Amino acid sequence: MAAGSSSDDEINVGASYSEPMRWNDLFADLESQLEFGQWEAVEQDAAELTRGMWAELTLMDRLRAALGQRMRLMLRDGHSYTLLIRAVGPAWVGGVDDAGALLMPREAILSVDGDLRRAVVPRRPLQAGPKMGAVYRMLARRREPVQIAARHGRTIAEGTIDRVGRDHLDLALHARDEFRRDAALRGLRIVPFEAIQLVRASPRGLDDI
Repeated sequence: MAAGSSSDDEINVGASYSEPMRWNDLFADLESQLEFGQWEAVEQDAAELTRGMWAELTLMDRLRAALGQRMRLMLRDGHSYTLLIRAVGPAWVGGVDDAGALLMPREAILSVDGDLRRAVVPRRPLQAGPKMGAVYRMLARRREPVQIAARHGRTIAEGTIDRVGRDHLDLALHARDEFRRDAALRGLRIVPFEAIQLVRASPRGLDDI
């Protein structure tokens, strides 16, 4: 389903998973008005349809349509990152820059610079991708060394994720350029999800996510 407006905005939507048939009556009404030559009314109703669809979109829906594109994201600490968007979840975005892979929760994003005139809305919630906790568990299973930055922008820990709870993770502390082994460990740090602004991993950190 696609709709355009006078400003050339575009919405490409697979279907809304909340109410996938909510627009059917309006479409039928538009067809009836066209049949009777009521062009002005059709234009007004089409504009209202477009506004209504935009009102239901999330930032993740719009970023999902930007997969494979470069976007500049500013985070709450004021730092900006230009990413090649590789993965988008229900409330997170992942991409790669020159230094590796980055994962950012939705709450950490202050603004996005880029052309986001399109959107992709999942047909069902599960098609929106894994939640942030599930992504952390994937990194833990891979024994992927990560670096975690908190909401103030400073690095608070680096190492390997050992365990992931409902709202926090346990990180075995060691240098990111070392493997997780007893001789390299400097302790264990527990980090609440809500404290995390950014997780940096290797360039292959987003593979299969």
